[in-house]
Amino acid sequence: MTTGTSGADSGATDPRRPATVTRDLITVGVFTALYFVIMALVGQLGALLPITQVLGPLYIPILCGIPFMLFVTRVTRFGLITAMGWIIGILYLVTGQSWVATVLAFVLAVIADLIAKQGKYRSWPMLVLSFIVFSEMAIGMVVPLFFQRQATLDRIASRGHEQAWINQIVSLTPAWMFYVMIVMIVVGATIGAYVGRGIFHKHFAYLNAGRTRTGA
Repeated sequence: MTTGTSGADSGATDPRRPATVTRDLITVGVFTALYFVIMALVGQLGALLPITQVLGPLYIPILCGIPFMLFVTRVTRFGLITAMGWIIGILYLVTGQSWVATVLAFVLAVIADLIAKQGKYRSWPMLVLSFIVFSEMAIGMVVPLFFQRQATLDRIASRGHEQAWINQIVSLTPAWMFYVMIVMIVVGATIGAYVGRGIFHKHFAYLNAGRTRTGA
């Protein structure tokens, strides 16, 4: 009888679970909003000049790394990074970005989550790699510029940009620049991860503690 009661108790719903889920949803919502707002604002400022627009894949992940790395200090289970990426993917569609960015967001967010999970959300190399993969979803926003070029340039012109501005964009984005932008995201995300860790170093104290215990 005692064993049966124990089994029933172990199968009972944990009363703390609803509170945990609610806390996780709030965490995802807050940090997703911070991430997207920073990305959007910096992206809009960068659009003022052709050269800063082209360099966006480098500096945007640097700044977005700040909220993302603070976010992952609060992640302990699979699903939160995925949810963040999926929400961003939906926001891409809502704000008129290419559907490619949304598809990449849905796929890469899951991969980034799995990578972080592999390190139990506490391995620094895995967290950096996770953010790099997560950041690559942004390349979807420039896909039309390279693979639907004329339609994209016509759309840019319809927004009021002068022909001289458009000509500079064209000269700065030969076909090979697409692959350079992918590498720029890797570099920017790596720097952004370390910037985030540096700003919120107290939240990453467990990394130093781990090295101390192992004698590294």
